Amino acid sequence: MYYAYFALMLFDIVGRLVTTGMRYLSIGAVTYYGVNFVVSEAKDYILANFITAPPLVQHILGLMKVDVAVNILLSAVGMRLILAGIDKVADGRKKYQTVFRA
Repeated sequence: MYYAYFALMLFDIVGRLVTTGMRYLSIGAVTYYGVNFVVSEAKDYILANFITAPPLVQHILGLMKVDVAVNILLSAVGMRLILAGIDKVADGRKKYQTVFRA
């Protein structure tokens, strides 16, 4: 008799855990793919505008590795946006906010 109540309680707990986990995974996936799409479009736009420069400027930009610098900067911006979105969803920084406050 008590097995039925135990099974109902177990299914309720597992169901809530699964739905919460799926919700966090879906928000994280949408955030990741959305930010990744925006950053890749910005990178393509910036690198496409390098083509309009004169050949001498293109060679100088190639020697200075400006394309690599743009990739590094946009990757850092993308990761910052993704981590900020994950922190807002998981509310993980609120616990440590008083410890790391400057």
